[in-house]
Amino acid sequence: MPKQEVGSTKWLGNKMKAKGLQKLRWYCQMCQKQCRDENGFKCHRMSDSHQRQMQLFVQDPNRFMDDFSQEFELGFMQLMGHTYRSTRVLANTVYCDFISNRHHTHMNSTIWVTLSNFVQYLGRTTQCKIEKTPKGWYLCYIDNTPEAMKREQDKKDLERHELDAEVQHESYLAKQVKRAGEFHESEFTELQREEGDAPIAFAMSAASSSSAGALPSAVAASAAKAAKDAPAPSRNVLEDAFEAHGSDAKASSSSARDKKPAGEKMSAAERIRNEFEGREKQLSGEKKMSAAERIRNEFEGVKRQKVIDTRQPSSSSETEAEPWLAAGLVVKVMHQELANGKYHRKKGQVEKVHDQYAADVRMVDSKDLIRLEQEMLETVIPNVGKRVRVVKGSHKGHRATMRAVDMTGFCVTVELDNGTVMEGIGYSEVCKEVG
Repeated sequence: MPKQEVGSTKWLGNKMKAKGLQKLRWYCQMCQKQCRDENGFKCHRMSDSHQRQMQLFVQDPNRFMDDFSQEFELGFMQLMGHTYRSTRVLANTVYCDFISNRHHTHMNSTIWVTLSNFVQYLGRTTQCKIEKTPKGWYLCYIDNTPEAMKREQDKKDLERHELDAEVQHESYLAKQVKRAGEFHESEFTELQREEGDAPIAFAMSAASSSSAGALPSAVAASAAKAAKDAPAPSRNVLEDAFEAHGSDAKASSSSARDKKPAGEKMSAAERIRNEFEGREKQLSGEKKMSAAERIRNEFEGVKRQKVIDTRQPSSSSETEAEPWLAAGLVVKVMHQELANGKYHRKKGQVEKVHDQYAADVRMVDSKDLIRLEQEMLETVIPNVGKRVRVVKGSHKGHRATMRAVDMTGFCVTVELDNGTVMEGIGYSEVCKEVG
């Protein structure tokens, strides 16, 4: 049957029919030809070109199927990474979007028979998170590219640095609180007079008594009569303060009176001005002196505090500073920042001890040799029946066998080599020994 002429009605109809998707079973992947019906697909299979392609396929069928499977997987994952990167989508929806391209690699040429098998394969290879529901299989894309892994690692490093900063800030606050000491609230007591119930009397100078002449005569007479009839009061603090003030005022105004001509009286205004000037000079001198004394006292207090802190350590710090390291012990590393936490909570064997408080530790997993201080190490409690060594207490250095572990009381029971059974020993007093 001759082909239709280009531009004819039949030719346009054939083009319009071939434009849409056809049935999958009438597609030949080796020849990349789509047939519209079963008769056309049968004719294609009998053609010489198809027979030549099938001869090539028979020679190495696994290679062709692997290539087609890789092409199908690559195209499907590209569509997932571009269109459905951050969404949870139905697998059938993605498949329909993928086969909308007429030139895609068809599934009947791959190693997967159904779409469910392909979805399960994506879940096994951690390319997508899969979930089976009554509606079908759901997919969620997992970004395994180097850029995404680097972003995730940077995010983890930032979180770790922020956590380390918070821990350092908390330790700094704890040190400041410990240095400040305990806070004692002030205790309020009732005001008590040491002089008893005697009335309070004020000693007025002659100058001040003369200036008080403006008072009514009745008030002055009653005050004089009360002072005459009352018994002699005992001296108290207020009286001494007023007398001291009067003596300071007289001393400050003596220079001003000396300048006056002999026999001339000083007015009340001049006397008040001279007293005020003398008092200001005295206060300025006291302020300067008190500032210097305050600086000196603060400096001496800081020095005294430092001496007290260094010479009087607490009992808990003395107990923690007791050396317990020895060669042959199995210890646990508690350093969080060493090698970005690579050795944190990992076990190692002590090979050599330096100055009683430092040791060379050979890590069990990585076989690395590192030197750490005693405060960065922790004892290891083995299983029952294993060998241990007593590292603290009166039996320090003795070897023993683990008999029981009390998880609630944080203590163990060991039996020394001489037959002595010791109970209630803390975790920090025994340590696992090699051998």
